[in-house]
Amino acid sequence: MHVVIRADGGPEIGYGHLVRTGALASELLERGHDITYATTTPDQVREVCPDGVGTKLLPARDDPVPAREFVRDHADITVTDSYLVDGTYQQQLRDVSPLVVIADDTRHAITADVLVNGNLYGADLEYEVIGPQPDWCVGPDYLLLRSAITDYAATEPPWRETAKRAIVTMGGSDTTERTPVVVRAFDGFDLRVDFIAGPGFSAEQEAAIELAAESIQADTRVVRDPDDLPKRMFRSDFAVTTASTTTYELLALGTPTICLPVVDNQLLIADALDERDVATVLNRTADESEFRDAIRQYEHDTRLRQKRRESGRRLVDGRGAARIYGEILSLSDGKRSL
Repeated sequence: MHVVIRADGGPEIGYGHLVRTGALASELLERGHDITYATTTPDQVREVCPDGVGTKLLPARDDPVPAREFVRDHADITVTDSYLVDGTYQQQLRDVSPLVVIADDTRHAITADVLVNGNLYGADLEYEVIGPQPDWCVGPDYLLLRSAITDYAATEPPWRETAKRAIVTMGGSDTTERTPVVVRAFDGFDLRVDFIAGPGFSAEQEAAIELAAESIQADTRVVRDPDDLPKRMFRSDFAVTTASTTTYELLALGTPTICLPVVDNQLLIADALDERDVATVLNRTADESEFRDAIRQYEHDTRLRQKRRESGRRLVDGRGAARIYGEILSLSDGKRSL
């Protein structure tokens, strides 16, 4: 089976679409299928997504015609994960291939064979559907998480009565440049802290993080795009991150989290986390003192860390990619005939 994935990513638009489709690509590759990304960002696909995927360069993100032509000639199944793939774009692709749409919200009408929204709030939204109802893969059972996260999620996380390790990872690209503020909030804490510079961080951003780390009293390490990031998150007693896919990864790992929404499309995630009390959620304008208060609470409140550890693992089991693979296999086996 040849699956075409329509997704982009990079420093300006973020890496979330590539990270989660990369999780699905890994599942498909492991089962012997072929994957090609139809994308405007092939370099970023090769950087973030698993080895073994091919790329097809598209001339524009919002023009469905080149994507449709490629899908028509190559795809057994098509998967889209893009905010620019609206209902019209979806219909263009679905005319020539069974279609799986990955969505975070209801900004576009849906015309698809399968809709995937693995967010905590996914089942609560009211979707506009054009044509027949899709198969609904909504809620955290369908979260697409990297295979390394899934592997760690299947094991018991480490536990320390007193917090000793923390990690700060603000995504593949820190578009709002909040990491130095978080770094300074760790001043004076008896913690080992890994500060992660993602693949989309500029050299200037990384230098600013290093400068902030050098200015505080703490056992700090600034690490650029480490291959062992899942392991570092798994071994940490708590984490600071954005209200994004990384938060879901941390829930699956059982790592208590301080998170904040940094862009509008993360507000729904932040609200869902706060409502379920599975993370410490800060306002998107949180300052250094608010981060310090949240850090101090995790450092001293053993019961809260244990509660968050257990509730996160109950909520997110990390097996969403396998479930979605089952849906894709059903389409390939003739569930929908063109």
